[in-house]
Amino acid sequence: MQEIVRAMNYVIEQGWAFYWGTSEWTGAEIIEACEVADRLGLIRPICDQTRYNILDRSRVDYDFVNLYKKYKYGITAFSALSSGVLTGKYNDGIPDGSRMSIPWFKSILSNGLEEKSAKAIQLAEIAKEIGCTLPQLAIACPSQSNFSTIGMRFHDFKPALCPEILAETDALGFEHMTPVQAATLPLFLSNKDVCVDACTGSGKTLSFVLPIVQLLKAKMADGSITAPRHANLTKIVAMVISPTRELARQIFECAEKFFARALPTVQLLLFVGGTSVDEDLSLIRGAVGKCSVVIGTPGRTEDLLNRCVGSSVETREFEMLILDEADTLLDMGFEVSLNKILEHLPKQRRTGLFSATQTQEVKALARAGLRNPATISVQVANNTQVTPATLQNYYCLVGHDQRLSALHHFVQSKKGEKLIVFFSTCGSVDFFSRVLEELFKGKKDFPVVALHGKMPQKKRTTNYDHFSALKSGLLYDPPQDPNFFVHRVGRTARAGRSGCALSFLSSNEDAYVNFLKIRKVPCEEMTLPLDTMEDVLPKVKSFILEDRDLLEKGTKAFMAFVRSYKEHQCQFIFRFKELDLGAAARGFCLLQLPKINELRNVRIDFEKTGIKTTDIKFKDKAREKERQKKLVAIAKENEARDKKNAEMREKKRKRPLEEENQKHPRRREKKKGLHQQIVEEWDELAEEEKLYKKMKKGKITEEEYEKALLGKADSSDDDEDEDEDGDKKKKPKWQRSEEKLKERFKKKEQVATKTAEQKREAAKREERIRKRKKSQHVQRAVQRAQRRGRR
Repeated sequence: MQEIVRAMNYVIEQGWAFYWGTSEWTGAEIIEACEVADRLGLIRPICDQTRYNILDRSRVDYDFVNLYKKYKYGITAFSALSSGVLTGKYNDGIPDGSRMSIPWFKSILSNGLEEKSAKAIQLAEIAKEIGCTLPQLAIACPSQSNFSTIGMRFHDFKPALCPEILAETDALGFEHMTPVQAATLPLFLSNKDVCVDACTGSGKTLSFVLPIVQLLKAKMADGSITAPRHANLTKIVAMVISPTRELARQIFECAEKFFARALPTVQLLLFVGGTSVDEDLSLIRGAVGKCSVVIGTPGRTEDLLNRCVGSSVETREFEMLILDEADTLLDMGFEVSLNKILEHLPKQRRTGLFSATQTQEVKALARAGLRNPATISVQVANNTQVTPATLQNYYCLVGHDQRLSALHHFVQSKKGEKLIVFFSTCGSVDFFSRVLEELFKGKKDFPVVALHGKMPQKKRTTNYDHFSALKSGLLYDPPQDPNFFVHRVGRTARAGRSGCALSFLSSNEDAYVNFLKIRKVPCEEMTLPLDTMEDVLPKVKSFILEDRDLLEKGTKAFMAFVRSYKEHQCQFIFRFKELDLGAAARGFCLLQLPKINELRNVRIDFEKTGIKTTDIKFKDKAREKERQKKLVAIAKENEARDKKNAEMREKKRKRPLEEENQKHPRRREKKKGLHQQIVEEWDELAEEEKLYKKMKKGKITEEEYEKALLGKADSSDDDEDEDEDGDKKKKPKWQRSEEKLKERFKKKEQVATKTAEQKREAAKREERIRKRKKSQHVQRAVQRAQRRGRR
C-alpha cells in the first residue's frame, strides 16, 4: 500500500515535467517514470513536446486515480484568482463533473494555500487521505483584489524564465503572475497554440510578450533562428496584431522594455495607420540584416506585407503570431485583412488568440488559423460575470436632455480622479469635449482630453500620452455593438485595481440591463439627484451664441447620433420610433433642427428659438474672416441666379402664342382618334349631299350652294387653269363644286378601306391569340397527365 502511494506521489510530483515536455529529463528519470507507470498499470508517458499521456486507464481504485480514469492525451486545468477561484481547461475528453482535476500538478501555482478557502480545505483533506503532498495552489479569498499577493511568482516559474526577463519584471514591480499569465505561459513555452478568453485588464499582454522573448532568445541561442539569407532582407520572426493604434502602441511600449534588456539585437517595428507608408518602409530598410518583430494594426500590416514580402522581407523562420482582442478585430471588419496576413506566414508557427469574449467568429478563426489549440478560459470564481470582479458596474435612467447635466455632476463628484466617457460617434466626442472644456474653464482639476479614430494621428498620439490608468468610466451612449460594452467598461479596473463604470439609459431602454445580465455583465442602478443638480444647458447655449464652432459641431454630432441610433444592433431595445428626438436635440443644445431624411414626416417636440444662426460668429477671427468671404460669394451667386430666373420668367410670359406654337407645334395639336376622324368625315359628306339635293330640286341656286359649301372664301390656285397664252382663268363654279364633291367621296372610300384593313388585322391577331391559348391548354393537360402517371 505504502509503495503504491509513494509511486503515485512520484507521478504527481513528476507530472509537471511531463507537461513541460520530457526532453528536459535525463534518461534515468524517463526510465523511472515508465517503471512507475508500469507498476500502476498506466500507459507510459510519450516523450515529446506535443502529447502528454500522464495518467490513463487506471486499474487502481483510488479517488485520485479515478479522477483521471477517462483522460486521454493529457488533461490539465488551472486554478488562479480574480476575487475568487478561477478555473480554466484545455483539450478534449474531460469527464463531466470532474472539478478536482486542478490540484494534482504540484507546481502549477506555488504561492501557498489560504486555509480560509473552503476549496483549499477540501483539497487538503483529499490530499491527506491518499497520502500525497499538499499541492501549492494560489487560492485566495474573494475579498482580495491585488494581484501582487496572488499567483505563482515569476522567479518560481519552471522552467525558469531568462534572467533578463526576471530583471525587467522586478523593475516594473511585477512579482506574481496573474491567472491568465499562469495559465498561458506554460502552454506557449511548450509550443502549444492557445485560444485565451479572459476579462479585459487581466494581464493578457505579458501572457504573449514574455513567451515571444523567451522563445526567440532560446532559438537564437541554439541557432534555430539565423540571420536573413541576404544582407538586404529583413527577417520577421514574430508578429502581434491589434485592432487599434493605441493598443498597438501600448503593446509596443511594453514589449520594448523586455526586448531592450533581453534581445537588443532584435528590431521592434510598429506599423499603424495615420503615418505615411514611406516612413514604415524606411523602418523596414533600417532593419535589413536583422530579425524583427512586427506590432501593428491589420490594414497597415497587410499593406506592408503585400509590398515587401519576397523583395525586402522574409518570413521563412517565422515563429509566433498573436491576435490581440481577436473579437474586436473581427467585429471591426478585419477578417479579410487577417486572412491575407495569414497567407504570407508559414503554417508551422505558434499562434495565440486573445479576447475578452468568445464569439462564434473567434471560434471559427481559431479553427482556421490554429492547430489543436489549447483553450484557456479565465473567469471569476462563480462564473456569473465576464467583467473584472473589482469593477462596479452601474446604470442610471436619464433622459437625453438631462444627460449633459448628469455628466457634469458626475465628473464634479469624481474630482481628482481620471475618468473616461464613451460616446457613440466621433462627432459627439468633438462636441462634448469642447463643451466640457468650456464648463470647466479655469479649473485645473478638470482637464479634458478628446480621442477618436478620425482625429489626426499627431493629435491623437499626444492626447493618448496624456491618459493612462483609469479609475472610472462613463458610457454616455451605449455602444452600437453590445460586444463592445465589455471592452469599454473594462478600460477601468485594470490589473486588479478597483474601478466603476456608469451607463446612461433612457426609461424606454431599461431592457438593456436585463440583456447585459444575460450576457454575464451585471449592472446595479445608481440614483443621481436629477431634480436638484445644476442644469447646464442654458450655459452651453450661451457658449454656442459666442462661438459658431460649437454650433456646427453640435449640429453634426446630433445628425451622427440620430443615424447611429437608427442603425443600432439591438434595435429590439433601442427602437428609433420611441426615441425622443426633441429631448435629444435639446441635449445637443440645438437652436434649430437640421434638415435630414431621418427627421422627415416625424412629429418632434422641439421649440425653435428666434435666433438667426447666420449671425453667430466664430471666435477664431481667421475662420470668421473666411466665413464672411464665403457668405459674400454665396450672396453674389444667389443674386445672379435670382436675376437670371426672373428674366426667364418674364421672357416666357411675354412670348407670343404663335411663336410658342411654331416652336412646339405638336404641343398645341391634339391628336384625334381614328373613330373621331371617320365620324367628322361622314358628317361633312352628309351635309354636302343635302346641299346638292336642294340645288337639284331648285330650292337653292347654284350660287347659294357654292356660298354654303365654300363660304365667303375666294377661289384658290387650284380653282384656276391656264389658257393657251399662259394666262390664268377661273373654272366654272359648277365644275369646281363637282370636283370638290368627288374629292370628298374619294376620301370617304379611302377611310372605309383603311378601316376594313384594320378590322382584318385585328381579326387575324385575335385568331393567333386563340390558337396560342389552345396550344398552352393542351400542353398543360399533357404535363398533368405525365405527373399523374409518375405517381
